[in-house]
Amino acid sequence: MATLRLLIVAGLPGVGKSTVLSKVKDMLQARGHEVEIINYGDFMFTLLKNKGLVKSRDDVRHLPLEDQRNAQRLAVKEMRNYLERKAASSTSDVFVAFVDTHVLIKTDSGLWPGMPEYVVKELRPDSFVLVEAEPKEIISRQLRDTSRYRADYADENLIKELIELMRIFAIASATLVGASVNFIKNKEGRVEEAAEELMKIVERL
Repeated sequence: MATLRLLIVAGLPGVGKSTVLSKVKDMLQARGHEVEIINYGDFMFTLLKNKGLVKSRDDVRHLPLEDQRNAQRLAVKEMRNYLERKAASSTSDVFVAFVDTHVLIKTDSGLWPGMPEYVVKELRPDSFVLVEAEPKEIISRQLRDTSRYRADYADENLIKELIELMRIFAIASATLVGASVNFIKNKEGRVEEAAEELMKIVERL
C-alpha cells in the first residue's frame, strides 16, 4: 500500500493548469512515482448530467447554489474513496494524486468557494497549488480554446482581482486541514519550468 500524497491544483480558466499537470505527471512517472490526475468538475458534471440538470460543464456554475452544493458533496466522497483505493493497490511507495479544480467559482449568485470546509475535510489535501499567469496571457489562452465558453472571464481587471481572491480562498481552505499553499507562474512558452516547480513541491511533501 502506497502513501497517498494529495495536492489541490487550481487556477483561473485559461491559466494552463491542465498542461502543467500533464507535464509534471510525465516528470514524476519518469522518477518512478505513480501519478493520478482527476478533475473535480468532471465528477460534478457527471452527477448533474445524469440527473438531467446540465448539458455542458459551463452550465454547472449557473445552477442554483443548493444544487451545486449537493453535487459537490457527492463528488468529493467519490473522489476520496477512488484515490484511497488506487493508493491501496499501488506498488509504489508514494501515490501522487492531483485534483484539478477551482478554489473559487464565479456564479450567478456571487463568488462561490470551490473548497469549502466540508470538501477540504473530506479530501484532506497535503498542499494547495495555485497556477497563475499574466492576465493578458490568460485571455489569449482562453481565446485559443474554442471548446469552452469563458467570455465572462475575459477582462484584465477582473482577472487580477480574481487571482488575488483565489490566494485568499486557498489560504482559508488550507488552514482548515493544515495544508501548505504554493503559487506557481505558468509563463507563456515556459510550461516546463512551471511543471518542474510543481514537481519540487511534490517531492518536498
